[in-house]
Amino acid sequence: MKNNNKKAWFKQFWPWFLIILPMAAVVAGISTLIIATSNKPDMVMDNYYAKGKAINADFTLLKNAQKRNIKALVVQNKNELIVSLNGVIDNSSINLSLFHSTLASRDISVLLTADSQGKFHFETDKDLTGKWQLRIEPFDKSWRLEKTVTLPISEISL
Repeated sequence: MKNNNKKAWFKQFWPWFLIILPMAAVVAGISTLIIATSNKPDMVMDNYYAKGKAINADFTLLKNAQKRNIKALVVQNKNELIVSLNGVIDNSSINLSLFHSTLASRDISVLLTADSQGKFHFETDKDLTGKWQLRIEPFDKSWRLEKTVTLPISEISL
């Protein structure tokens, strides 16, 4: 006796269920690959050995600032930073750098000149909030002041 009530395979539930599970895994894998390749982390550096060697030079610059008794006072007013230096002979220009702790795209480095009162003003349209590495050094890079700060701040000494 022949059973004429059989459905075609594509009209049944179980074949589609068995096909959809692996297909969902393939789609999820491709999506993960696209996300991983388009959002590379900023904190990974290519030449970590050279960067490690440069740390020793950084300590020398920080010690030079200590020997010369160079101090800085940084005051924040919304998205403006005002830097006052003490102990500096040539007070004409400094390099102010702000390195974001996780996003290299938010890093800022500017050359500032002093106003008539000897203060350096930096204004930006960017939001200055969060954890930053603040670095102040002269144009000739003979000394350096550096500190990790959490912005916004009223004032901070370096």
